[in-house]
Amino acid sequence: MYRTSILTALCIVLIGFGVPALSMYFSVYQNLNSIIAGLIALLALIVAGLLAVIGIAIGSEATESALPMAEGKLDRLREHQRATLEEIDDVVDVLKEIRDLLKAAQE
Repeated sequence: MYRTSILTALCIVLIGFGVPALSMYFSVYQNLNSIIAGLIALLALIVAGLLAVIGIAIGSEATESALPMAEGKLDRLREHQRATLEEIDDVVDVLKEIRDLLKAAQE
């Protein structure tokens, strides 16, 4: 999920900054009409803004749908940890019995 968010942000930044920069470069050094370069830059900024809004909406929706799954995993992890602690308590009791038997055997 995070990888797609990073790629989306990278595309938005490239469109928002890269296309206007390239259009200005071509306008200055390659004699592209400045009105056309301005329209291309404006269009790129609008598209980048729309992509940002859509990306934020989809990202928040995906996060909300992932919460119940994460809570289920967390509940299973808690159950596993409780079972492990109960087993450790049983092991401690057995070790105490062994210790008591060894103390009794020494006397």
